[in-house]
Amino acid sequence: MIHPDGTPIPPLPDPRFCEVDAAALGLEGPRLSYMEAGEGPVTILCLHGIGANSMGWRFSLAGLSDRARVIAWNAPGYFLSDSFGAEAPTAEAYADVAVALLDALGVRGPVCVAGSSFGSMLAACLAARHPERVAKLALMGTSRGQRWKGEEGRAAMLAMRAASVAQGSVALARMRSGNLVSPGAGPLVRGLVQNVVAATHPRGLMQAARCTDRVDVIADFAPHIRVPTLAISGADDVVNPPETVGRPIAEAIPGAVFLTPPAIGHLPELEAPAWTLDILRRHFFGD
Repeated sequence: MIHPDGTPIPPLPDPRFCEVDAAALGLEGPRLSYMEAGEGPVTILCLHGIGANSMGWRFSLAGLSDRARVIAWNAPGYFLSDSFGAEAPTAEAYADVAVALLDALGVRGPVCVAGSSFGSMLAACLAARHPERVAKLALMGTSRGQRWKGEEGRAAMLAMRAASVAQGSVALARMRSGNLVSPGAGPLVRGLVQNVVAATHPRGLMQAARCTDRVDVIADFAPHIRVPTLAISGADDVVNPPETVGRPIAEAIPGAVFLTPPAIGHLPELEAPAWTLDILRRHFFGD
């Protein structure tokens, strides 16, 4: 099959598993799952969004693996990774688990990090909390968190999240996936997105939702980021609109570059893989 932008749709790697110190990380069990492709002097860690998982990095796993070891994690509570014990884990807790995953896989030096939506928030936290582990950042569907919206806005978002998962993950995918792409996205792209969202576990999503409820990337993490950073917000992103979310985040990160590609929604890595891979290769590899 071929993506509408001409990119062949690659098969996904098999899921892999590793063990981490559950007690130290606040997890209910020691298992983390991830997908991996490629090898090379560069390692790229891919962090998915709140309604996604490693499958959302299909094109990145294939398209960057000729030059890098690409690791797409499944956050705690997602796609066979054990959950946090706390129902409201912190962003720092997720960042610490990401470092533990790298350690478990034998990755010791700084890595490039690509984050999508909620994953971009975690990527910013990772760069601020563990600067020695991050070489470059790419933030897509750039998320600020929810704290800046005030009590009423935060309560409304948590209520929406709870209602959206109340009927199960397949219903969540059917009802919410359309918001993640541009109006012009065709059925193939919408199907790819819906299949990713359908794998979401309601508890994992709500733990992530309570995490983002307490975060403001601009206040908490952006001033502490000192690595080359690329922020991408599609012009048609209605989840994190570029002018009210993405651009202010980029402006708060010293030296960050901000891009707003037209006719692309919240998930450029799935909706526009050819464009996204080209941009990521330039950013991570200097191509």
